[in-house]
Amino acid sequence: MEVATAISLLTINLIVLSVVIILMIIAAIVLIVKLNKIATNVQQTTAHVANVTAWLSPVKVFGELAKALRSFKKR
Repeated sequence: MEVATAISLLTINLIVLSVVIILMIIAAIVLIVKLNKIATNVQQTTAHVANVTAWLSPVKVFGELAKALRSFKKR
């Protein structure tokens, strides 16, 4: 094999590997952005569930019901 052929093949190999590495970095960035969006949605959902759970606690429900009945009796 001649030196020029070896240099050409190594250059092609370097270009292909560089493109593959760049594509892998781009794929990792896209994956991280999507995971960040999913994590944000999970945090929002957890906050909403916590708010609903607080409102559906028996103490809160009966307290609000008693308050409504007291305000209804005063009329």
